[in-house]
Formats: sequence, structure tokens, C-alpha cells
Amino acid sequence: MPLEDKDIFNAVFEKYRDQPIEFVMAQYEKAKLLNREIELRLNALAAPQGAAPQNAPAGAQPAAEAKAAPEPARKRPTKKDLVSDPEKAITEETITCCLCGQQFNTLTARHLKTHDISVEEYKYLCGYASGQKLMSHNLAATMARNVQKAQAARKARLQAREEEA
Repeated sequence: MPLEDKDIFNAVFEKYRDQPIEFVMAQYEKAKLLNREIELRLNALAAPQGAAPQNAPAGAQPAAEAKAAPEPARKRPTKKDLVSDPEKAITEETITCCLCGQQFNTLTARHLKTHDISVEEYKYLCGYASGQKLMSHNLAATMARNVQKAQAARKARLQAREEEA
């Protein structure tokens, strides 16, 4: 049995009481869509095989039929696919993508997505530790110095506030 709109709104409003009304309304719209999807799936399960769901709009397909054909299994890169030696890929100035040979200051998830591989999969494939930064040594050192400066400045501000109080 699907929820009524007023019940959905009350539940969303209770959950996000302290949020701006625009945010609450956006969450309400999402909840309504989810409720409708659940209703369609329940109707599809209850209906005999091949029959259209009772409350479905004309021309609508059940959720299972609406999905496209499954994607073919992607080819997983292997060590044989590496065009660059992972041990020599990270230098002082650059990092070389072991899959395509391009050089960067930092190797991003966005670039790795072009190879259809995640950062974690790439690190495993190349034999890097999970905590290894995919950036040049100079960039890593610069970022570490910047973090230390920011932490020192934050600490100095806190001490100044404590002295004022």
C-alpha cells in the first residue's frame, strides 16, 4: 500500500525540520518519486506475468523491462597492459599513468575513469600501497607544507582567541 503525499511530506518534514524549506521540498519530491517507483514494482510483482501494472500510465513499461540490456563485461587491465613501469612512474616532477603513458602532476580519478578503472584498482594493479599518493614528490611535499602552515595558523588563531578571553 503506497503512502499518501501528506504522509510523505510529514515524514520528510520531521526528518529535516531544521533545514530550509527549499531543501525540505527537494527531499519531498525525491521521496514521492521513490514511493511511486515502489508502487510500480509492487504492482508489477502482483500482476500476472506479461500483464501491465494496474496503476501504470498508458504506454509505461514495468521497471524490469525499462532497463536497457546489461552492459558487456569490461576488460580488466592486467599487468601486461601497463605501458610504464610503476616503480619509475612517480618522479620528483611528474607521475606517469602506467596505462597510457601520459604525464601529470597528479593522477586523478577522472583520468583513471577514461581507462575504466578506479583509483583503488589502479593502485592494486601497479602494486602501490593503498595510502600511496598518486602525485609527484614535489607536489606531495608542497601540499604537506601547506597543510602544516594551515594547521599552524589555525593553532595560532585559537591561542589568540584564548588569550583574549
